[in-house]
Amino acid sequence: MSEEKTLSARHIAVIADPFPISRAAVASLLRRSGAVDEAQEAKTRQGALDLVRRLRADMLVTEVDLAGRGDGVQLCRQVKGLARPPTVLMFTGADDPAVVAACLAGGADGFVHRTASPERLVRAVESLAAGRHVWYLREHAGLAPESGTQPRVPGMTAREQQILGLLLGRYSNDEIAAELHLARQTVKNHVSNVLAKLGVANRRELLSRRDPLVTAS
Repeated sequence: MSEEKTLSARHIAVIADPFPISRAAVASLLRRSGAVDEAQEAKTRQGALDLVRRLRADMLVTEVDLAGRGDGVQLCRQVKGLARPPTVLMFTGADDPAVVAACLAGGADGFVHRTASPERLVRAVESLAAGRHVWYLREHAGLAPESGTQPRVPGMTAREQQILGLLLGRYSNDEIAAELHLARQTVKNHVSNVLAKLGVANRRELLSRRDPLVTAS
């Protein structure tokens, strides 16, 4: 590879984290590993958004909570609306199913729990840069797949995870049945199981639980 890289070939990441030591450590790790060529730090949603725009960053690594509850997920939604949206990795200590679901609904490309090793975080960034979605949950849960297009929500089957994604997209039971080629009663049973495992009574409660996670305070 040539010593000099063109601007378009450089991998630029923005690290958004409210804690200076944490964001500096992640930025340093990604630079030293060669996973990115440049890593800039931001502590707030607006600061990170400004950096992504100015640097034309191709990756954003952000906490779920920056200055406010769920504003990292809102930041994800904002950058995904840019003309040149970056890949977004949620790097967080949160692993509640509703938080994972909010990250998925917000357009995140990957999720890594803070119990991950430095090597795993680097591999996740490299996988995302190569176009492969990555979801690593808490290490002790035994739910850390190497890669995949859906997060492994604790206690949910692969089919239930599909149903969850469609529920968050506001699909009706009939629309889910048509999308997945399932009988309506089968879908109804899956929906009931998903809601029960998330601890919510109905779809409205699921969406109302998600919405505060993606609204800045």
